[in-house]
Amino acid sequence: MRKRTAGTVAVLGATGKTGRYLVARLCERGYDVAAIGRDRARLEALDERARPVVADLEAPATVKAALAGAERVASLAHARHAQALIDALPAGCARVVVTGSTRRFTRLPDPAAEAVRAGEAAFARAGLPGVMLHPSMIYGAPDDRNVNRLLRLVRARRVIPLPDGGRHRVQPVFVDDVVEAYVAALERETAPGPPIVIAGPEPITYAAMVRACAEALDRRVAIVPLPAGALIAAARVARALGIALPFDADEIRRATEDKVFDPGEMRERLGVSPRPFAEGLRLKCARGWC
Repeated sequence: MRKRTAGTVAVLGATGKTGRYLVARLCERGYDVAAIGRDRARLEALDERARPVVADLEAPATVKAALAGAERVASLAHARHAQALIDALPAGCARVVVTGSTRRFTRLPDPAAEAVRAGEAAFARAGLPGVMLHPSMIYGAPDDRNVNRLLRLVRARRVIPLPDGGRHRVQPVFVDDVVEAYVAALERETAPGPPIVIAGPEPITYAAMVRACAEALDRRVAIVPLPAGALIAAARVARALGIALPFDADEIRRATEDKVFDPGEMRERLGVSPRPFAEGLRLKCARGWC
């Protein structure tokens, strides 16, 4: 066993798509890691160097007990739990990192975005030594949702309909870069302060994402532009009829809004330079996760 010299850190949401990789990375860096989640079996499947701790943010007493003695805390739970986390923090906790989402910047009506904004406000009021991270679309894990759906679509179809031809932009971020951002947020003196956006190096269009997925699979696809309104209506009809589609009406609606962010704070305060989408996709496929 590696000697632990870096101190104690608690990770809430440890069994999630990003949490499990953060747990392993922190163990590699020598921390005594408390991996916190609701499911004992899933916790025990994590890096064996971590201590599995069962707790539920809906049961505040269990979280308070799980966090006891933690010198640093990273929460990958939804921002709606920010106040519950704040209330459960141990005295003397030196650094707290909480998770938001770039969804908080949407101009569309969105209850999920409102919940992130409320969590951000609660964290700011608390005045804790730490930072909230706002990740954009995270991809690269074997079970990542968005890119895996695009890969399945490319495998199944030669013709891909996209709202407005896929001209709107998004800024996906590779899971390894997200993990390094959380580690830096826990460690670096420059990290605490206003929220930091965690995003890819530059925006790309949805059409470019589809073409990159096709190239990764050595497939050729044709993109057919369709009015977003027509696709949204079709998705709603399909749902009413019980027909499963790759993307639902709300997701299509969100795909008509540009999601463009400046990763400068990610580079400057966290020291993490995100990789381009095509590079991250190549790594995902090289790991056998395509």
